[in-house]
Amino acid sequence: MSENAIRLVARLAGPGLALLLAVPLVLAACSRPGGGATTPAIAATVAPVAATVSGVGVVAEVNGAPILASELEPKLAGRLVRLRQEEYEVRRQALDELIAERLLAAEASKRKITPEELLRLEVDAKVIPPAAAQVEAIYVQNKDRFAGQTRAGALARVRDFLVQRTKAERRAAFDKELRDAARVAVRLEVPRTAVPIPAGAPSTGPSDPKVTIVEFTDYQCPYCHRAQGVIDQVLSRYSGKVRFVHLDFPLDGHPGALPAARAARCAGEQGKFWEYHRSLMTAPGSLDVADLNSRATALRLDLGGFDKCLSSGRHEDAIQASLRQGEELGVTGTPAYFVNGRMLSGARPLEVFTELIDSELAGG
Repeated sequence: MSENAIRLVARLAGPGLALLLAVPLVLAACSRPGGGATTPAIAATVAPVAATVSGVGVVAEVNGAPILASELEPKLAGRLVRLRQEEYEVRRQALDELIAERLLAAEASKRKITPEELLRLEVDAKVIPPAAAQVEAIYVQNKDRFAGQTRAGALARVRDFLVQRTKAERRAAFDKELRDAARVAVRLEVPRTAVPIPAGAPSTGPSDPKVTIVEFTDYQCPYCHRAQGVIDQVLSRYSGKVRFVHLDFPLDGHPGALPAARAARCAGEQGKFWEYHRSLMTAPGSLDVADLNSRATALRLDLGGFDKCLSSGRHEDAIQASLRQGEELGVTGTPAYFVNGRMLSGARPLEVFTELIDSELAGG
């Protein structure tokens, strides 16, 4: 289901039932305890916020000692990146709704009917009621959550939700049909953040691409594992056009993430980074020493060299630098992506990536 359809389901069905039936109304991502990033060490490339207090560059005084705006910026950088991205997404969602409303009104006028009549013809009339077996299956799977309700009432709620979900999907498809047939140019300014790529960072794809995707990931995050299927499709669809860069972002609550990050980089020393990376992303395991060695054995790595690399800690600085860079860029959870500097947080559907990449390939 597309993100637009998900939003429509939430509005039509209400948050209670949508959540009950596990519609993903929030971004799927692993985050730090408390959800916040640690204080970044260096400011990201973001526009400074002008101080409005008295004194040149002074934003506060503590017992007569000034705190300068230049001291404030490093602490703000990551949070400002996130806020600007969130503001853009809210604005873009509202703009997409306005565009859909304008196109719907134009199509209704062309057919000489009202927008409401057009929706009844193109959406309501094309919604197929759910089969009784589907309704029953969902009721049985969620039976404990319907405590205190009659069986008939619970089945009616499930049936209503499925109808609303199908209606939302059909409405999103119809909106897309209208948009594809029209000339729509979106000129809303897109927030971009400079994302320097560290020397030696694992990457795949052309050296001079029009699109670069930088991923911050945690090998113990289930949402990163889920997102890998989408990334595989992206890299297949845009083979030769997109460069994909891996950066580590091991979360505090995932004790296996850091050892796994070390292991992947050690595999990289033997030319097998991406094979080891894929093993970690598609076949989750305990990530203890035995598991990491087992993966190395499966890839026919030199185990002596692999173990020596793991015990040396020589990749520790690069991993920690990657973590700090993510913090500076406003990353608080995984997976997180920057597509030509445009931030995407959480596991996203393929359609989100393709829309963004196609826009970048076409010149933004």
